[in-house]
Amino acid sequence: MKANGYILFEDSKIIVIATGFARKSANPKTGNMIQIWILGRDTNPVQAIKTGQDAIVCLDCKHRGNGGKDRTCYVRVANAPLGVWKAYHRGNYPTLAIADYAQVFQGRKIRFGAYGEPVLIPLAMMAELARVSNGHTGYTHQWSNPSYQEYRAYIMASVDTPAEYESAKALGWRTFRVRSEHSALLPREIICPASEEGRKRTTCADCKLCSGTFASDPRKDISIIVHGIGARKFELIQIAA
Repeated sequence: MKANGYILFEDSKIIVIATGFARKSANPKTGNMIQIWILGRDTNPVQAIKTGQDAIVCLDCKHRGNGGKDRTCYVRVANAPLGVWKAYHRGNYPTLAIADYAQVFQGRKIRFGAYGEPVLIPLAMMAELARVSNGHTGYTHQWSNPSYQEYRAYIMASVDTPAEYESAKALGWRTFRVRSEHSALLPREIICPASEEGRKRTTCADCKLCSGTFASDPRKDISIIVHGIGARKFELIQIAA
């Protein structure tokens, strides 16, 4: 029986796991993509949020909240992230060597960071996954950190305000901006075509616009109205700002 997931990387703090090989993703927005999860190795993701240990995989992301309070992240960690973490600890996932990526990922599309910060995936590993796959998407809140500038070749700067947008553009990133329903598009932005407001014209798997930045990149930046379980709190924060 074909494995549904593989361990791509692990150390004393984190695990990087790819899933979605044996069955199709049920996510209607992303479509059928391989999902890559960055999880804390020793603490399940639900408990990690309560204790602040989610900083291990989310770093200083503003959407983490504080001990589960004021959290604006859209990911329901009690669902897929917790399931993947438990499956790892049951020994369900074999380790996949980078030399074997081509035979496993060829023809597949990848979502870097279904949960967790994609810049924690070693850059050489991300580059090889991007090379052998049939497309990818990904987002980082670490776009201003000098240590992670090379990741802009593969993933988008996740920004939440026009000021953050301008700062990320100055550093050479293409951006994905989450905005409130009261916020207008910026001149170089387009609405995410896989979103509700984009009339779900496509899926992330087919669109693949959120695939980083290349030299003299003419592609537009992407924006979406906030959605998910933290949407109401995000709206209040944006209005207050």
